[in-house]
Amino acid sequence: MDFFDVIKKRRSVRKFTDQKVEATLINKALDAALIAPNSSNMQPWEFYWIQDPLKKQNLIEACFSQNAAKTAQELIFVIARLDTWKRNRKLILEWAHKLKSPPKVLFDYYQKLIPLAYSRDPFYIKDIFSYILTTLVGLFRPTPRTYFGRARQFEGASKSTALACENFMLVLVAQGLACCPMEGFDEKRVKKILKLNRHCHVVMGIGIGYAAEDGVYADQFRISRDLVVKKL
Repeated sequence: MDFFDVIKKRRSVRKFTDQKVEATLINKALDAALIAPNSSNMQPWEFYWIQDPLKKQNLIEACFSQNAAKTAQELIFVIARLDTWKRNRKLILEWAHKLKSPPKVLFDYYQKLIPLAYSRDPFYIKDIFSYILTTLVGLFRPTPRTYFGRARQFEGASKSTALACENFMLVLVAQGLACCPMEGFDEKRVKKILKLNRHCHVVMGIGIGYAAEDGVYADQFRISRDLVVKKL
């Protein structure tokens, strides 16, 4: 399909047929997800492809047994993590050392700025100090303020993870599949089933399959372009 046809065809399909989905199609979409753009190339995501029937049933119930989960042939939960940054930074630096002429700024960024942005202390002293410092510096010049504080850190990781989700869903549609991103779930129960810790945030669940004839509940509605596109 033409790329714009894929975008237009993607809909939140809430009922799927009983037709099985080939694993190769899911794997191709996952490969596409993992090359999505993301902040500082820290790749803070994990994709949980649910294979165990009992886990799948428990997760369907955690999604309030909605049709998008209950009728899905495949179910994937996408997680943003804050506790993999040290591992990922190490892997990036190992890759950088193998480059023919790596720029010094690359090493400075990952050795100095990334630990400052991602490391946490139990009493939030660093966060308070960073907030005061960046606020003062920001009075005189532009300064980064995004990732100081746990909530802001989760926000950044979730943005990157959502970009990967979009890649994943578009490739599913390009292969003739349908999907439905879901925010309707009990996150505490989902995290317990997936054995996730407090450093994880469940960004979305994605039901996957072939669309049933009544899988799309209504025609697509979008707010007028004039209301949301601003030219300054």
